[in-house]
Amino acid sequence: MATPRSLRDPAGRSAILDRLARLTPEHQRRWGKMEPTQLLPHLGEGIRLALGELKLEGPPRRGFKAVIFRYLAIHRLPWPEGKIPAPRGAFTTPSVGWEQDRQIVVGLIERFAAAGPDQLAVAHPSFGRMRAKDWDVLQYRHLDHHLRQFGA
Repeated sequence: MATPRSLRDPAGRSAILDRLARLTPEHQRRWGKMEPTQLLPHLGEGIRLALGELKLEGPPRRGFKAVIFRYLAIHRLPWPEGKIPAPRGAFTTPSVGWEQDRQIVVGLIERFAAAGPDQLAVAHPSFGRMRAKDWDVLQYRHLDHHLRQFGA
């Protein structure tokens, strides 16, 4: 199985940024309940969570089962087109307008890519303790998942 793409890899980051640039408010979701106006603030929340700037609650996961779950969910298993439970408190960032929201997400992507491992959050509310590589792949896959959701 191929290694998942990452946000710190220049090619992976460039692909995501290109897709974000093509995204418009007229893009309609292909699955799920998220509205186009919620998309960009939600993507920003995910990156802010990784940077430790946003704290969300979730069930604590510890031990060997948590390690296996995290590895499979982040690095190996396909993500379904449909409802993947978001941590409690997600979807609370209001939109400040499409272009401003997009610029915020682009800036957060660049900040994430430049952040050292010690600048990332220690844990994720759903996955527990995280390594820098976990955050990196998770951020790429989260952005990719939602861009596919909206056909970008």
